[in-house]
Amino acid sequence: MAKCNQCGLDKPKDEVYLGVCDDCYHGRAAPAPTAAKVTDSHDHIILTTSIDVPKRKVDSVVSIVATEAALGMNILRDIANSFRDTFGGRSESSQKVLAEARRACLDDLKREAAKVGADAVIAVDIHYNEISTGGSGGGILFVAASGTAVRLEPPASLALAS
Repeated sequence: MAKCNQCGLDKPKDEVYLGVCDDCYHGRAAPAPTAAKVTDSHDHIILTTSIDVPKRKVDSVVSIVATEAALGMNILRDIANSFRDTFGGRSESSQKVLAEARRACLDDLKREAAKVGADAVIAVDIHYNEISTGGSGGGILFVAASGTAVRLEPPASLALAS
């Protein structure tokens, strides 16, 4: 078998010449999935902090997946936070930045899991840290998420229907 460089399909060697299959050469092949289609295909990925998915069995462990997000904290936000630290209260702007970073990490975990062919990410762990930039008037909020990408057996209702 040989892989066509245009459609990405494995074809018999006698159908691929100079990296292009007969179907692509004659314009009959279906187009290869675009990057947009690949990146949108992660919505079905299940994320959980537990070591299993309720009512589903883990078929196989695929890989460890991890993502990071670093967001700058500007000087005005830092001054407002210092004021709130002294007198009490919640920092809405910092909470928004934390939520944005968390959502970005979790979405990226789904993307990474989809890239390796997983159905779910179990044992998801999120860590937050702030890195001081030493006198520049701001810091960097660093959020990291990791978990174990797994393939799941089909739900029992689907397995019985087959």
